[in-house]
Amino acid sequence: MNKETVEYYVPDKNETEPQKRKKESWLKSRINLLKNDKDLLEIMFWHIVLIGLHCWEYFKNGTQYFWYLRAGGCGIIALFIFLFGRKGLSYGLIIFSCGLLYVNNFYNYATIFFMLTAIDANPKIRKSVLWLYFINVIISFSLKNISITGFVIHLVYIRVFKKKINYVFAIHKPEKLNLTDSERQILGLKLQGKQQKEIDLYSQQTISAKIKSARERNLCETTEELMAKYAMEKEQ
Repeated sequence: MNKETVEYYVPDKNETEPQKRKKESWLKSRINLLKNDKDLLEIMFWHIVLIGLHCWEYFKNGTQYFWYLRAGGCGIIALFIFLFGRKGLSYGLIIFSCGLLYVNNFYNYATIFFMLTAIDANPKIRKSVLWLYFINVIISFSLKNISITGFVIHLVYIRVFKKKINYVFAIHKPEKLNLTDSERQILGLKLQGKQQKEIDLYSQQTISAKIKSARERNLCETTEELMAKYAMEKEQ
């Protein structure tokens, strides 16, 4: 009997055999979610391409520009996107931006762009990411003996870039919900009026985890917002 597991699934000793049969494979779930988010899939693809290009540039032309750090950063971003989706893009960009601070000059502002993109990809970590980046700026600039003027310039550009992004762009919420089959099952039952405790497809812990995952993936603040969008999508 097939007993595959599902994303965020936590085994429950009280689950029945029919419940276990309904679980999807984690790998299949990840692939389907990426296929449903073509923009994120393209971002992952181009980072994989960049790994090859960085390696080619160094081995073919011998260009010295910390290629291994840049190729490694692209690899982390691609891997994290596959493992964690939109959040993975955020985590990968944070690691990449903090790492590049130690090799880039203070007037190279790519790290600021990466950090701000990471925040917009996962707004809940805004404060912690800003402090983490700020600490790494202090450490890296101190190690490279960059003047206080260079430090202030970098901070001003952080503020300027953020204001420009807020002024020009709005957070892009997906027009179509990106949900797994099991998440659609749960939301469908909730729309029929079933309470969460009345849904016996999975354990209560698993259902809560699935709803939270679906909510965050689709940038919904509440479960009610997610259900409303799902109801509208079914009517179309």
